Amino acid sequence: MSLSYKNILNLPDRVLLEKKLTKAFFLKNFELSASEKKVLNSSIAQMEWLASIKPNNSNIQSVINEQFAFEEVQIMVCTIGNEKLDAVANTCIQLFQKYIPYQMLVIIENDQEFVINVCEKRINQNDKTKRTIENYYSTKVLSKLFKEDATDAFLKSIDFGIIDKTNLESFYQSYINSIIQLNSASVTGVFQKRTNTRTKEDLELLNKMEELEKDISKLANQVKAEKQQNQKVTLNMAIHQKRKQIESIKNQLSEI
Repeated sequence: MSLSYKNILNLPDRVLLEKKLTKAFFLKNFELSASEKKVLNSSIAQMEWLASIKPNNSNIQSVINEQFAFEEVQIMVCTIGNEKLDAVANTCIQLFQKYIPYQMLVIIENDQEFVINVCEKRINQNDKTKRTIENYYSTKVLSKLFKEDATDAFLKSIDFGIIDKTNLESFYQSYINSIIQLNSASVTGVFQKRTNTRTKEDLELLNKMEELEKDISKLANQVKAEKQQNQKVTLNMAIHQKRKQIESIKNQLSEI
């Protein structure tokens, strides 16, 4: 099943490129890792440079300083073959975000599902032409076949017509915020538009919850291996406390 991402994003014609990107582009211009070459040659079926959003075609001003450069926002679509999307999506995302030094929205899809990714790129102080990736933000795997209220609200929030166009930094930050709030909605069940400050707070809570879940998994393994009953009780109490912390975080994420 194919989706019209230019319609989903409501991109104006003036920013559209709709150009095919060849595998040779990556092979000739960059020193790819073995895993990157493998996914490029075996998994990727097609790549499209969908749009390029710049001051001269969008009337959105650039922002350039010592740390960040928001000169253009590129939108790429990568279609894979028969592999499960969650098995190769991250490598495909890294292929684009690592080697193309622009702020980018990357869509990885197969016939039934898709993932949307953005990331924060800082100017490499040793080589101003390169970027250092600080954080990746990806949606969960989204279905093309089944609609969810939170996903529908998320897609509406990244509509070009309503996104913050104060400048290209705020424009790109809007994509980041929407992805964070979609991930929050997977916990709360409801997609909510937030301020930049509240979104940062929600991200910290989501990261804390992820760490707590990892801790619980480690403790659960220790319980299985533990022979002494009193130690098992202590470990289970620790698990219980961490689960209470997770419930508290869920309540905080749900607060309006």
